Amino acid sequence: MSYWIRSANMQIGPYRYNLDGMEFSFDCPFEDSDEPGTCEATITNLSEQTRHSIVRNHPLIINAGYEGDTGLIFKGAITSFSSRREGTEWVTSMTAIEVEEEWLTKQVNKSYKEDSTAIAIVRDLCNIFGVEVARLALPDKNYPRGRPCAGLVKNVLREIVTGDCKARMLIRHGRLYITDPNSPINMGFLLAPHTGLLASDEDFEDPYILENITAQKTQQAKEDSTKLKSRTCLLNYQLGPGDVIMVQSKSLSGRFMVVRGSHRGSRSGDWQTEIELKPV
Repeated sequence: MSYWIRSANMQIGPYRYNLDGMEFSFDCPFEDSDEPGTCEATITNLSEQTRHSIVRNHPLIINAGYEGDTGLIFKGAITSFSSRREGTEWVTSMTAIEVEEEWLTKQVNKSYKEDSTAIAIVRDLCNIFGVEVARLALPDKNYPRGRPCAGLVKNVLREIVTGDCKARMLIRHGRLYITDPNSPINMGFLLAPHTGLLASDEDFEDPYILENITAQKTQQAKEDSTKLKSRTCLLNYQLGPGDVIMVQSKSLSGRFMVVRGSHRGSRSGDWQTEIELKPV
């Protein structure tokens, strides 16, 4: 895979930088949970004017991958930043979070009428929340006496979605997913040595797809559902929380759901996606 050429761009407020013209790095963890994702990023040798123009809530957007194939790995707002001098260079560090303003400020104080359904209430709350809804699917749930909703919208949504309906509430790339927790956000990606899977301590092998995956290993992975499996691959913007993927390697094979992970990259250092998986 050494011939794959890294490619990325980072947008800070109104300014956009390419990896081949500006040195920057990022660490963007993600998790299948109702908490918004975060990102730690650095960029070297911004001009003095640009460094001083950065403000809280400026957008931070990172696309990364390889030449001819890049995609979004983070979209959020800057929550803190600082610049320091290291020798002859200036290094600017930033922390960002997805949908920060909506997450921390949007309030609701409404009472929904008798026999209101959970999905009708959630649709209305999403309009108040102001976050783009990518998917909305809830089981039938009725409130015969109606339902009062007061406080931060995120908390009320969490009470209804994950508490009352036992569903998933996930923010991914600034978009809201409300689904069955066992349903995949995306599916169909094959993770194998020839598609970027890196050998783990359990898995040293030739970089070619294994044709004969034993049924015994597949069954063992499914039975061991209480343990998460950690794997590393070349940076892959397509992988994210809630995705169901197929893994094929010597030590691990079968269908798995991505529980958590991180995209990490820099010009000459890490360029990897780490994921933790559970069998499905």
